[in-house]
Amino acid sequence: MGFRLIWNRFSHTAPLVVPALSLLLLFSGISPTVSAEVGPSPSPVAVTASPPQLKVLILGDSMSQCGFGKRLDTLFRKDKGFGAVFTYMACGTVPVSWLQKSPYANAKTYCGYWTIESVPGKETPSEFQDEYGMKKGYVPKPHPVPKFETLLSAIQPDILVMQTGTNLLSLFRDGKSIQSKVQGPILRNLVEPFLTVAVKSPSSLKKIYWIGSPISGRVTKEVQQFVFEQLQSSTKDKAMLIDSRDLVSYPYRVMARDREHFFGAQMDEWADRVFTIIKDDINSHPVALLPRLSENSASSVTEQTQSAEQTPPGEVMVRAKLVFRSKPLAVAQLLPYQESLVAFIYEVQQVLGGSYNNKEILVLHPAHIQLKPQPLDQFAIGETFILHLNEVDSTPWATIKTSDETGRIDLVPYIRKEDEDRLPSPRS
Repeated sequence: MGFRLIWNRFSHTAPLVVPALSLLLLFSGISPTVSAEVGPSPSPVAVTASPPQLKVLILGDSMSQCGFGKRLDTLFRKDKGFGAVFTYMACGTVPVSWLQKSPYANAKTYCGYWTIESVPGKETPSEFQDEYGMKKGYVPKPHPVPKFETLLSAIQPDILVMQTGTNLLSLFRDGKSIQSKVQGPILRNLVEPFLTVAVKSPSSLKKIYWIGSPISGRVTKEVQQFVFEQLQSSTKDKAMLIDSRDLVSYPYRVMARDREHFFGAQMDEWADRVFTIIKDDINSHPVALLPRLSENSASSVTEQTQSAEQTPPGEVMVRAKLVFRSKPLAVAQLLPYQESLVAFIYEVQQVLGGSYNNKEILVLHPAHIQLKPQPLDQFAIGETFILHLNEVDSTPWATIKTSDETGRIDLVPYIRKEDEDRLPSPRS
């Protein structure tokens, strides 16, 4: 089944309506019942109160758009323990994409956007959906990624469910090689600033459930374990991390060509099991009795911010000869995303600026932007170029899918300075 045909499944799940961002404020109430004993003398009035309904904020990436987000949203809405539910799904995002922090302050999603928002006084939520497959040949329009700081202030949620992480796997270009001293800090820089905002911002937020990725067929088990361990370290004492790898079996019965996205009954199964874990935790540790996260953040924020906001790597300028070109990904391998990179190897002839000690340098070039193949013919093997470069891991291109046939996992990947701003997502 083609990927776009599979995505068409969602075009009938909800009407296309305007989101209700102006109606975000809701109030949780207590419904008392009063009883009194009948007797010769007055008795004190006994008041029993039902637990307050919790407000829920759900953020997700393309995996949520495959059905997880809609299913989880529905489960929360049907449970009487929860009141207002606000769900936002933006394809291609990593945790910092949701922040006002540069360079993601104006981040946009170009491969799909879906919101489901509670409306005061109405049982039916307001829903907006713009995704592949809504009609034949349809490509979604660009949409700004909502800012977490704004959502926290407007919604004042009690709990946050954060489904993210699949796009972090793109840091591992060959899908198997792990360089912990390089990829560890990068992962922390993509995750910890989000958690800093969550625990530091004044809001009613009391509990975070961080949903780890299910099994991906494009990277090894070792890579997925490394990413999970990094998330364990970053979320410790700040969020409850849920390991999804054991919640749904792989290979998936209805799976996209990237061997990562999946659909149908197994997606519902994943959401159902995640909801059960969350509900069991809330039953054991009532959220209403917990302090706000911001009340406990003072001791940890300074240390976390220092580790999350490290100085980015330096730039380098070289004169170098192109000696190897990888082949770009096919569009079928790229979807639902719209951008990709391709890896080239250059032989360094002279370092013109900065510091670089290897004889060869790995440079990633944009191969697709908004699904359009980018011209690469000017980069001919044997030709010499002057390249002004920056380490790709210090740019928003860090988690973009890459075709890398070089086998040179030992080389730090760079990107040309003039290519940094060509990524549509972080631009206004």
